[in-house]
Amino acid sequence: MDSKVKIRTKVLKFRNSLSPSDRVLRDARIALNLESLECFQKARHILFFWSVKGETDTHTLVERHIDKKQLYLPVTRGKSHMQAIPIQKPLRLKNGHEGIPEPTEHDPNSVFDHQLELVVVPGVAFDPKGNRLGMGKGYYDRYLVSVPQVIRVALAYEEQVLDHVPKEPYDVPMDWIVTDRWILRCIH
Repeated sequence: MDSKVKIRTKVLKFRNSLSPSDRVLRDARIALNLESLECFQKARHILFFWSVKGETDTHTLVERHIDKKQLYLPVTRGKSHMQAIPIQKPLRLKNGHEGIPEPTEHDPNSVFDHQLELVVVPGVAFDPKGNRLGMGKGYYDRYLVSVPQVIRVALAYEEQVLDHVPKEPYDVPMDWIVTDRWILRCIH
């Protein structure tokens, strides 16, 4: 079994090697597959991530659904926590932790997490059981524990889904993995 570092290195190298035209085509298929999920269609309150550094594109999805659903983006709190912040047009973002864009206008005392029905989760690698390998900071695992009511949907290129991803006791598995080739309902 490969170590987390080796898996991250290998998968990130693949992800960064995609040509712009291939990426656009694959991202469009991922978006269509996500939109075909009944749980996505029914959800009214959805936390997205704002894609950066070769992640599957969420910008188009946010633009397409921002007027139809209440969408949220994460804001980091300190070095270990994140919070869902509602977004609307015009979208105003600033660079947050690790340079990841997050909403500029929000009340840090407002809590919206209990309204969420679905969370679209980033990651480096996944396996068919829904195990997820992120960037190693644990933000999403800690957050997902705090919102047990949500459906967890990962977006990935087909090559990011491996036979096995190392799992720690604190890791929170995905319910669905949506790729450019298929949709997988995870059994965990």
